[in-house]
Amino acid sequence: MGTLPRSRWSRRVTSLAAAALGAALTATIVARRRAGGRSAGAPPGPPTRPGTPIVPEHPRDLPAAGGPAEEQPTEAPPPGAPPVPNPDTGSPRVAGPGRTGPLVVGLTLVAVLAAGVGLFVAARDDDRPDTDVETGVTTSVEPTTTTALDELSPQEAFAQAADRLLAGDSFGYTGTTSAIDVSHVRPGLWLAVDLTVEGEVVTSAESVHEIAVDGGGRATETVSEGPVVWGRLATSREALPDATYLPITEESGGQAVGKGAALLPAWLDSTVDRQDAGIDGRGNRVFRATLPAGVLGEIVDGRPAGDASVQLTLDAAGNPVRVEVTSVPAGPPLRLALDLLRLGEPVVIDLPAETP
Repeated sequence: MGTLPRSRWSRRVTSLAAAALGAALTATIVARRRAGGRSAGAPPGPPTRPGTPIVPEHPRDLPAAGGPAEEQPTEAPPPGAPPVPNPDTGSPRVAGPGRTGPLVVGLTLVAVLAAGVGLFVAARDDDRPDTDVETGVTTSVEPTTTTALDELSPQEAFAQAADRLLAGDSFGYTGTTSAIDVSHVRPGLWLAVDLTVEGEVVTSAESVHEIAVDGGGRATETVSEGPVVWGRLATSREALPDATYLPITEESGGQAVGKGAALLPAWLDSTVDRQDAGIDGRGNRVFRATLPAGVLGEIVDGRPAGDASVQLTLDAAGNPVRVEVTSVPAGPPLRLALDLLRLGEPVVIDLPAETP
C-alpha cells in the first residue's frame, strides 16, 4: 500500500486547516485588542491655557489649503517656567481603521499563506512512498497482486503455476484419489479404488512421500525418488511405522521419470486448450485445460491412454492451491483432487534403508 490511506490524508488536511484557522483568529484577536488599546486614548497631557488654539498632532490632520501653517506640538512648561508663546498640548489620539486594517489583513495573509504551504507539502509528501516512523521501512507502491491476477490470461496461469511449483522446490498436498489400477500416476501397493491422501513433494529430486487411507481405515505409505518406488501396508495409519517397506518394480505405465504428485508441474506446463473457468466460492480464479493422452500415459494395464481435464485454482497471490485431474468419459477412469499447500517450505523425504 505506498500512498497514505484516505483516513490519514483527511486527518492531515483537517489538522492543517485547523491550524490555519487558529492562526487567523489569533491574528484578528490580537489586532482588535491593540486597536481597542489605542481607542482608549493616551493619558491626558497637561491642561492648556484658556484661549490657546489646539493644533493637530500629525500633518494629515492639518486644515485644508489656505489654513494656518503647520506647527509642531510642544510639551507644557514645568511649573515656574516662563510662559512659552502659543503652546500646543495636542488632543487625545484616536486609532481609526487606517491603522488597524493593514495589520489585520497582513496577519491574516500570513496565516493563509502558511496554511497553503502546509497543504502543498502534505500533498507532495502524500505522493511519496509511505515510511513507518518507528521502523523506517518503506512500503512498496507496486500494483496489488489481485490486480495482476485479474489480468492473468489462461495461458499465463498454467505456465505460472508450473513455474512456481518448480521454483518453490517443494509443496504439500491433501485430497482424494480414484483409480482402478496402480500406475506411474498412482504408484505404491494396491489398497482400494477410492482413497484419502496426504503427502509432500521435492520437485528437484522428483521425490514423493504419501500416506493413503481407505474407507475402512487401512493405510499405505509410499516413498519414491525418480522412477524408484517403495511401499508398505498396514491395518491402520498408526501401525505403518511397524510395517516394512517393499520395493515396487511392476506398475502400469512404468517409465524412467518421477511418479505421482511429482508429475504435477510437467502436467500443468503441458496442458492445451486453456480457458478461464470463473471464480470459486473463495474468490480465487479457476482455469480449465486439457492434458493430452500422450502426456498422461497409460494408467490402466492393457488400455490405451486417454485425455484428461485439468482444473487449476490460483489464490490471490497467484499461487496454485488446487489441481483436479479427471479422465474423459471414454478413457480409463481416473480422478485426482488435490489441495496444494506449504509451497516452498523445507521438506526432507527419507528414503527406506536398503535391505541386504
